[in-house]
Amino acid sequence: MSFNCLPGDNLRIAVIDTGVNPGNSRVNGLVRGCRFALGPKGEIVEDDDFRDQIGHGTDVAAILLEGLPDAEIFAVRVFDDDFNTYPSLVARGILRAAAEGCAIVNLSLAMEPDAYSEVLVEACSEAQKAGCLLIAASHPQRKDLLPASLPGVIGVIADEQLSPGQISMDQENPNIYAASGWARDPAINPPANLWGSSFACARVAVHVANISKGARPSFRAI
Repeated sequence: MSFNCLPGDNLRIAVIDTGVNPGNSRVNGLVRGCRFALGPKGEIVEDDDFRDQIGHGTDVAAILLEGLPDAEIFAVRVFDDDFNTYPSLVARGILRAAAEGCAIVNLSLAMEPDAYSEVLVEACSEAQKAGCLLIAASHPQRKDLLPASLPGVIGVIADEQLSPGQISMDQENPNIYAASGWARDPAINPPANLWGSSFACARVAVHVANISKGARPSFRAI
């Protein structure tokens, strides 16, 4: 498995999500980024306010930096404060990640295909042509979710049987991975700890990055 790297083998990972809080103790300021939102006339507007008002993207970034402490995080905030987004915003975020030279694009999100999905499909294709590896949240009962169902995109589901350091792969579909869905140490109980494919997605991103560097994370087939 190969993907783009920055000069000196530095790894830049895009977190397309609710934003990231650089001041969070688990992130330690190793992040820059932008925000895409809809303007008053439905146009896409961009600014540099990638602060996370929800916490989801910050937890994703924390998992990435825990496993890849030397990585550069490029946060792309595409969700509003009510956890809503649109295919056009996610698509713009993916294209921006590719333009920034991100080797991995972490998409801890999933969308149902609809009449507006083509812009997202095209953005994923363009990012892959640019050398980006896309990793997206999936669901075991929903094989049509975007962008995880697209060719070449690694889809990830959460598996409560796996510890945070373990990764599994579906032998019949090598683009489907599973990992622990805990955002933090499993000993931390909800509501301080979240669980789901979003966080499994980030753990698989760490896994594939380490594989590219010759590491051997705990792994088993399913």
